[in-house]
This record gives sequence, C-alpha cells and structure tokens, in this order.
Amino acid sequence: MRSPSLLESFRKGQRWLTLIFVSVIGLVFVFFFGSGGGGFGPATPSGDAIVQLDDIQLTNRDFGRERQNTEARLRQQLGDAYDQIGADRYLDSQALGTMINSLVLAAAAKEMGLHVTIEEVRRVVQTFPAFIDPEGRFSPAAFNNFAEREFGTQREFIRNFTRSLLGQKLIQVLSAQTTVSDAEIDLQTRYELDEVRIAYVLLDETSLPAGETLSDVDLEAYAASHENDLRTTFNERFETLSTPERVHARHVLTLVANDASAEEEEEARTRAEAARARIAGGEDFAAIAAELSEDAGTSGSGGDLGFFAHGENDPILEEAAFALEVGGLSEVLRSPYGFHVVQVDEKQAAVEATFESARAELAREGATLERARELANSRSRELAKKVEEGGSLEDAARLAGLTLERPPGLKRRGDGFVPGLGAAEDLLATAFVLDAGQSSPEIFDLGGRRVLIQVLERNLADGETVVSERAERRERALVDKQNRTLEAWIGDYRRDLERSGRLLINAELALGTG
Repeated sequence: MRSPSLLESFRKGQRWLTLIFVSVIGLVFVFFFGSGGGGFGPATPSGDAIVQLDDIQLTNRDFGRERQNTEARLRQQLGDAYDQIGADRYLDSQALGTMINSLVLAAAAKEMGLHVTIEEVRRVVQTFPAFIDPEGRFSPAAFNNFAEREFGTQREFIRNFTRSLLGQKLIQVLSAQTTVSDAEIDLQTRYELDEVRIAYVLLDETSLPAGETLSDVDLEAYAASHENDLRTTFNERFETLSTPERVHARHVLTLVANDASAEEEEEARTRAEAARARIAGGEDFAAIAAELSEDAGTSGSGGDLGFFAHGENDPILEEAAFALEVGGLSEVLRSPYGFHVVQVDEKQAAVEATFESARAELAREGATLERARELANSRSRELAKKVEEGGSLEDAARLAGLTLERPPGLKRRGDGFVPGLGAAEDLLATAFVLDAGQSSPEIFDLGGRRVLIQVLERNLADGETVVSERAERRERALVDKQNRTLEAWIGDYRRDLERSGRLLINAELALGTG
C-alpha cells in the first residue's frame, strides 16, 4: 500500500474545485488552480521540466506525485460524489496549479526575507505519524524509504519540503494582516439571509406572441427588401438546408456482450441466423422483429429504425443499409451490441437545396425575427413608460394582456440565477434595491428576451438576527476573506513572475494539450 505524502498530513478540503492547504500551525488558505488570470503562460521551461522558476525545475515525477495526492484528497472529501461528478477530469489542472503555486509562494517568501531552518524541517519530520515506529520512536528507515520512493533522494525531499514550509510562513504573515469587522460580517449575513419575491414580464424577441401572424404579402415584402441578406443566409446554411441521402430500415437484434464467451457468441449468432432464415423464407420482417428482436426500443414497432443519414446510426448498420436495395435483406452483422439482420424499406436520394426552394422559408424566419423584435421592443417601452408615470408593472401588464410570471423567493447569488430566466445578475441586483410593491422601469436584455420586474415582497434579516449571527459566522467570514486576499495576492505575484520570464510553464507536457 502506498504510504501517504508528508504534505497530505496538512492538506485538507473545504470546497469543490478549490484546493485548501492546512499548515502545520493550523492556518487555512485557498488556491484556485490557474489563479493568475491569464492561464498557463506561453513561455515554456527547458528539457523535461513542467514548471521552472529561476533554477528550480519540477518534472513529470513531481506532477505525478501531486496528481496522486490531489486524487486521494478529493476522494476523501467527496466520497461517492467523486465518481458521480467526474472529478478525474479536473485532476491534471489542479495538480499543475498546485505545483505552480508552491514555487510562487516559496519565491515570494524568500524575497520577503523569510527562511526555514533545518531544525524546523527536522522537528516536523521527526513527529510525523508515518515515520514513527510501533515503539513511538522516529524511524529513519521509514523516512528514507518514503523520501527515495517519492522524491528520489532525501536531499530532494528536504528541498521540496523546505519550499512548502516557506510558503506556509508567507501564508501566516499575509493572513495575520487580514481582519474582518462586524460590519463586514453583518453585510455577508444580510447577503445570505435576505430574500425578495418578484413578478416579471418576459417579451421574446425571437418568436411571435400568440395570435400574431404574418401574411403572404408581409413575407413577400420582406423577401423583396432583403434579397441580398437571404442569399447570404442561404450560402451560410447550404448544407443544413440540403437533404442528405437517407434510408428507412428495420433490424432484428440478438444481444451479446463484447466480452462474451465463444459459446455465448455462437448462441446469439445462431438466434440471429434463425431469424434471418425465417424472413428469407417469406415471413414478414416486422412480425419476426416483434417476436424475436431483443432491442427493447424498436421491437414493439417491428424493428423500425426510421430514416437516418450517414453518421446518424451505428457504422455497421449504416454500411449495410446504404449498400442494400429497397427490400434487400442483409447477412447477419456483428456490432458492439450483438448480431443484427437489416432490411431496407425505403431510400431517399440526396437533394441539394436551391435558393428558390429555400427563399420562402428563409423569408419567414427573417420576417418573424424582425417582427418579434419590433413587438418586444415596443411593448417593453410601453410598459416602462407606464412604470415611469407611477403605475405598477402588474397593472400595466394586465392592461396590455401580458402574462406576469411569479418565480419562487430569490436570494442573492453570485451567478445571478433567477428561475425561468437563467443568469440575470443585473436584474437580481435591482430586485434587492427596490421596495416592496415597487416596479423598475429598466428593461433588462437577457439574450433575445426583454424583461421588466416588480418587487412583490421583501423579507430582510432584522438587526437582532444579524447581530446574533456574528459569533457563529466570524471564523468563516475571516477564512473567506483570507482566502480572497491570498488568492488575489498570489495571482498578482505569479503574473509578475511570468511577465519577467522567471516563471516558465509547459502546460502541454502536463495536460496533454496542444
């Protein structure tokens, strides 16, 4: 069994996609992988190094070790959720980010005059549980085995661990300078507890409202005045407007796994061949499929696969279907799912679109968008005017015959999510500054939708509740502020190192990109 990394003893988790290290003095701090804003820089180190800062190089060996540590840490934090969310795909980026930040921290600490003595390293190492024998004494052999296996030599381990302790000292210095006031805690408390209920009107700029139609005269007028635009759209969408060659086919399937035994494979093939023999003998394909096919999705419809073009079905079935004539019956075919017998009911030749054939439909699309946009703009402006004149959105919408939506109560969110609208940061922020019953004349543009809101109710945390929450929230508020401060500070310092050419990163070597 692989023994734990020394650094794992003080690396713990707190939030998904955030790496949190707990130092030997118990201080929590956070790094987002890739903090630095600009991603992994264009300059790359020499040789097989993944990360290089001045004369220090970290290689694939260091990356592999950090990746293993990251995986173990996240599996411990997330449990079963690790596999459910596919956390594996984040490991490479997180491990690379950790390597980069460890060098950045150590370099910054040195420049600030911090240092680590060999006595400090010895004290930590000699009290680490993994290096203590059953009698409670430090085991040089256990330490040496670990250092050589993970780092190659004791010397390299000491260098690596010294950099880590240097970083911890810098974290301590920076975090000790961070304080959190009662006002900051109270603001965060209100941010989390305050709730509003709103109503909104949504006007779609992409489709016509119910009851609105365009006449043939409208469409022809639009086409005549937008002839060049329609031709440009036709050229851009030629492939999607054209119809590819398609076949309408049926199949009978006898299931067998890819890793089935030879006996299971032969038994499934025999069943498929028996089905084919009955069809070739004159029995109805659909009836045989309904009786014998083991494809639950199509057996009820006589094995009907519908129409499909090249690239839309299993390649084995496609090759057979497009090669057969109408009414033709395939030999028994093997796919990853099992054995098939295929019959083609109908074929449709490819048809290239012409501008003349597509003109009317393109004109309808363009005219619909234009008219929908005009209606959404004019109606939203009318509603905003009513609100500016002192009316409520609720009354204005009722008079205009528009629907007023009422989502569940809303809390402040960093992503601005509003049920029914999606991300709407400005709208959500406005909802929290309006009084109960107040409407906003602002028209919010949410990607093809124009929205106006009215606040129906405000449920705000009272002063007594806010004060009572301070003690419980103080530690978390302090840690959150330390995290934000450290992330920003380290990000700025890392960017300076990259711009100066001191920090070089070969992300392609680590992540396999390029």
